[in-house]
Amino acid sequence: MRLRMSYTQAALVVAFGLLIDCMAGCGSKVKPTGEVHGKVSYNGKPVTAGNVKFFPEAGGEPVFSTILPDGTYRVTGIPVGRAKVAIETLAFKGHITPPPPGMAKMMNAPLPKYVPIPEKYEQPDTSGLTFEVEKTAKPWDIELQ
Repeated sequence: MRLRMSYTQAALVVAFGLLIDCMAGCGSKVKPTGEVHGKVSYNGKPVTAGNVKFFPEAGGEPVFSTILPDGTYRVTGIPVGRAKVAIETLAFKGHITPPPPGMAKMMNAPLPKYVPIPEKYEQPDTSGLTFEVEKTAKPWDIELQ
């Protein structure tokens, strides 16, 4: 028994095969990512509100994380490679309200508080901060002056 195919049918089979091949191979071309964590401080004191933002030098969207009230941060999903870094705090100025009386003691945890830092750190091109992101999680304490 012979199987007959038209040129159109053969072209569709080949196209479908190429599509399947690409789908199988394209997933392996996903760029690897890493994680960076640490503490942000200014003149030795924790920066207790803001964002740490990584801008991959190879291009793509920035990746960021909120700075916790104790000054710590953890940024995941950053493309591997060199990244410029910005510390954004101005957006938090005036948006942090004190807790109701007695609530701070009940929470027994540090509260976010706007800490003024030099404005140059707000932008990746003026901050002077860069980091080489690797596939493994890496610590990086950021001391601003």
